Amino acid sequence: MKSPLMRLLILLAVAAAMTAPATVSAEPADSINLGFGGVPALMKHCKADVYIVEYEHMLTSKLSVLGRGSEVVYKFDDGEYVEEGKPRGGEIGGRYYPGGGMKGFFIGGSVGYWRTDWTFRHNKDLPTEVRGESVTDSIRANLDIGGRFPINSSNISIMPELNIGRFFPSTTCSYTSPPSQVGAPCSQETEVKAYVFLAVMAGIGF
Repeated sequence: MKSPLMRLLILLAVAAAMTAPATVSAEPADSINLGFGGVPALMKHCKADVYIVEYEHMLTSKLSVLGRGSEVVYKFDDGEYVEEGKPRGGEIGGRYYPGGGMKGFFIGGSVGYWRTDWTFRHNKDLPTEVRGESVTDSIRANLDIGGRFPINSSNISIMPELNIGRFFPSTTCSYTSPPSQVGAPCSQETEVKAYVFLAVMAGIGF
């Protein structure tokens, strides 16, 4: 997928890799984290790709603060109802590292604002099919559990993590077909509110 956010991730990764020191000269206090994730099979009927960019700063020996930008491309399909969308959002949050420093196990949380443009179809591929489009504004609360594992003596770390969270949405929608439905009141809500996904990030400390 060649979205603007994905192009930004690639550019940041290249720039960070070129400027990151080969060996650790001091414990990093800041990090740019770039990653991607997906929805595991336990989320029934839903497939998604998640793209993440973060700036993380160690506030104390065990606590960091972070800012995050994300984009998701998803599809929900239960055989009768189909929903496709592209949520984008920004968040602020923090992580706790029990072992101290920006390494090892962590648990974190964040909250932020998201906006989603999405489409829906009822009675998929039937003569009675109904289509529409929607815009959803949401507050998202996210919990992440994972670890930061440095590669040899470099300031680059691998960061696998599990994310659990929920969107608190407000939606406006309209029907686009059939013609008899266009202009009728629409109250379609998104099927994707709570989620679980796995992600892997590369953290570049400096």
